[in-house]
Amino acid sequence: MKRKKTKHRGVYKVGDIYYITYYVGPKKYEKAVGPRLSMALKEKMERENKAKRGSYEVIERQEKTTFDELMTLYEEKGEGKEYILQFKSTYLQKFGGLKLSQINREDLFTFRDTLKETPKQRGKKEVTDSTVNRALAGLRRLFSFAVARGYMEDTPFPKTTKSGLFFPEQKGLRNFFTEDQMEKIVEASPSWLKPMVLTAYYTGLREGELLGLRWDWIDLKDGVIYLPSTKTLKDPTGKGQRVVMQGELISLFQSLPRRSEWVFCQPSGEPFKQWHIYEPFKNVLKAVGIDPRNYSWKELRHTTASLMHRKGVPALVIKDQLRHTNVKTTVDFYIGADLAYQREQIEKLSLNSGKIVGNDDFSGARRIANA
Repeated sequence: MKRKKTKHRGVYKVGDIYYITYYVGPKKYEKAVGPRLSMALKEKMERENKAKRGSYEVIERQEKTTFDELMTLYEEKGEGKEYILQFKSTYLQKFGGLKLSQINREDLFTFRDTLKETPKQRGKKEVTDSTVNRALAGLRRLFSFAVARGYMEDTPFPKTTKSGLFFPEQKGLRNFFTEDQMEKIVEASPSWLKPMVLTAYYTGLREGELLGLRWDWIDLKDGVIYLPSTKTLKDPTGKGQRVVMQGELISLFQSLPRRSEWVFCQPSGEPFKQWHIYEPFKNVLKAVGIDPRNYSWKELRHTTASLMHRKGVPALVIKDQLRHTNVKTTVDFYIGADLAYQREQIEKLSLNSGKIVGNDDFSGARRIANA
């Protein structure tokens, strides 16, 4: 078709589509923009400005690279964080085939809402807000990786925390088992499950970390478990994140048979999977009078933190044992709203050695307040 010139230099029309030409150094580029002249003028100005800033090579890669290629690049040269890779199929389902330049902020909100409405494979339950936030956090890290490697000029994620993209976190609402309940749970657990329950309680290991635990990661002499690949940051020493073992747990491990490379394994030597312990643990909770609809295996990790807190262990020590990257996570989500503990502590302010102060006795309290 014949080119139709416009009064604007470097802008012409072919049929119903406007095209632009522009230079990056000595090299000339041409691009189809769309059916509106204003779009062509805006695109031409933006590209010329970017060329002046020396960022055109990044823009070019952003327009040629697909999300699938970015995912492959991250697997080969990225940090390999599990919380990103576990959502690979979910990401590809939404963004697969798209060029990085085609992904915008609106797509992120659509991704969030679609994921929230998708039921889990097991039990068809609703995906939790925290799971959606974790998927978004992984996607944000993936785009940041693309920016750092020069495949995107900027990430489509909003810079402000007030954008509404992430669901608000439910702080301080984590359930945990009391010490009495833990004793009953251990006593009611079948012999094959009991070592796993105790290990989860004594270490604070996540369920996946526990089920994938190998003997060569355990140093019984020093009483330390080294996790070479974890959900959170890897240890720069290369030995892995350290989990300190309690004395009773060391004795427990010394008594366990070594049937395979896995610490907790089936008679065949294969490691247990999540579905092997899901129903049995729910049955244990029912047997001791705990509602399994409100409690599950993850509460064992919360219990480790909460009971350490109740026994006076500093938050920083709890953070290190649970391997959080920030103590704020430990305080806000694991020990942040223990009302019974708070009430127990506030009672220490009681006057007259803990006796209830009657109306006639308030004169002394008033003198203290007015002093």
